[in-house]
Amino acid sequence: MAITPKLELKQSQSLLMTPQLRQAINLLQLSNLELGALVEEELIANPLLQKEDSNAGNDAEIPQTIDDYDTKETSKISEEEFCSDFDLSDRFDDFGSDNEGYNSLENDYDWNINNQRKLHLDDDDFDFFEKRLAHKPSLYDFLEKQIGLSFKNRAQQLIALRLCEYLDDAGYFRGDIKQISLQLKISEVKINEILKELKKLEPSGIFAQNLAECLLLQIEDRGLQNSGLLTLLQHLPLLAERRFKELKKICNCNEEELQEYIKTIKSLNPKPTADYNCETTSNIIPDVFVKKDKYGIYHVELNNASLPRLLINQHYYSEISKSDKATKKYLKENLSSANFLIKSLHQRAVSILKVSEEIVKYQYDFFEKGIEYIKPMALRDVAEKIEMHESTVSRISNGKYMHTPLGIFELKYFFSQAAGSYIGDEQTSVLSIKHKLKKWIEEETPDHILSDEELSELFAKEGKKVARRTIAKYREALGIGSSAQRKRAKRNR
Repeated sequence: MAITPKLELKQSQSLLMTPQLRQAINLLQLSNLELGALVEEELIANPLLQKEDSNAGNDAEIPQTIDDYDTKETSKISEEEFCSDFDLSDRFDDFGSDNEGYNSLENDYDWNINNQRKLHLDDDDFDFFEKRLAHKPSLYDFLEKQIGLSFKNRAQQLIALRLCEYLDDAGYFRGDIKQISLQLKISEVKINEILKELKKLEPSGIFAQNLAECLLLQIEDRGLQNSGLLTLLQHLPLLAERRFKELKKICNCNEEELQEYIKTIKSLNPKPTADYNCETTSNIIPDVFVKKDKYGIYHVELNNASLPRLLINQHYYSEISKSDKATKKYLKENLSSANFLIKSLHQRAVSILKVSEEIVKYQYDFFEKGIEYIKPMALRDVAEKIEMHESTVSRISNGKYMHTPLGIFELKYFFSQAAGSYIGDEQTSVLSIKHKLKKWIEEETPDHILSDEELSELFAKEGKKVARRTIAKYREALGIGSSAQRKRAKRNR
C-alpha cells in the first residue's frame, strides 16, 4: 500500500472546558468569604444582577428551618428546583486530597454568657464598664509612631512600614529580603540596615527572624549578656530536650549557673506581640448546620444567611433592550452570564448539601459517640453515593465547614484513610488511632511513661493490632516526643 498524504473527515465527541464550565467548577472550591467577594464583583460588572431583598415577598411564606422538624418525615430540597444545564461532575482533573483530615475546632460561643448579661439589664449595681472586654492596643499603630521617631527620612519610613507587613502574630519577621528588594527596587543592604533599626523598637524582640535572635534581642536590651548565656541560646534544642549534662559541658558552667541561665531565659517573652492586636483574626462561617431532632435523627440544613441570593432585574432589561443593536447585544451577553451564575450558585448549594448529608449518614457513630468512632472514608465512597466525580467532592469539601453538636468541622476532616494497611483493620480510621494514642500519652504520669511497645500492647487489648513502628510513626506525626523525652519533660516541670 502506497504511503501518500491525504485529507480525511472524521466525527468525534470530546469534552471542552468552556469559560462557563470553568466558572462553575471554580465556584465549588470557593469559601463563603471568597464567594461573597466574587458576587460583589459580578454585581458591579453586570447591570442586570441585583441582590434579592430579604424582606421582600409574602411574610406568611417563611422558609422551613431545621428547627421545624418535629416529625420523623424529613423534607429535602427538590433537585428540579435547582436544575442546571451543565454537569459539574467534570473529569478534567482529579485533585488529590489530604486524607488525614483536619483537627476540629473547639465549640465557639457560650450562650450562657449572653443569658447572664441579659439577667443584669435591670441591676443598678451591674457595672458594664468593668465587665466589658479588654481592648488590646493595635500593634501597627504602635509601630507607626515609633517608626516616625526613629527614621527622619520619609523614604526610610515608608520602607519600614512596608516591612511591618511581614510580621507574623508572634512578632517575627517572615519576609524574603531578596524578594522585597526586587519589589521595592532598592538594595538588600539598605533593607537590612532598616531591619536592623527596626529590631531596636518596642516590644523588645520584635522583627527577629528566629527564636534565638528574639531572646538575644531581649537579653541585649536588658544588658544581661554573658558568654555562658549566649552559648546556651545557640543550643536551645538541647534545652528543650532537657539535656542538662551536655549543656553544662558546652556552656562550661556548674549546675547553679545553668539554672540561673535557664531562669533568665524563662523570664523572656518568646512571642513579643502576644499582647497586641494584630488584626488577623477571621471568623469561620459554617456552610451547613447539623442538628439532632427529638427522634434521634440528624438533619442537615444549608446556612442560607451565608449564601448570596441574586435576581435578574427584568424591568431594567425590558426598558433598555429597546435601544440600538450594540446595547441589545451587550444586554444579551450579560443576561446569559447572569443566568449561568445564578444556576451555578444553586448547583453549588445543592452539591454542598448532598456531600454533607452523605457524610452525616456515613459518620453516624462519630456524631453519636465521638471521634474514637469515626470511620475511614474516602472521596470515592461519597462520590459513588451521590453520583459525582471524586474531584468534585474534593473541591466541595475544601474550605467548607459544618456546624455540629460536637463543634465546627471542615468537611474534609471527615475524610480519613483506613488503618488497614498498618493494623489489618479496614473499619478503623487513622484519626481514631491517633486520637486514642494522644489520649493515653496525655494521661501519663512522671513515674509511668508508656513506651511504644506498651502502647502497642494497649491497642492489642482492644483487639487492634498496631505495630510498634506504626505507633512511632503516628506519634511523630502528632509532634509527640519519645518516651525518654516525655519522661525528662514531665519530671522537670
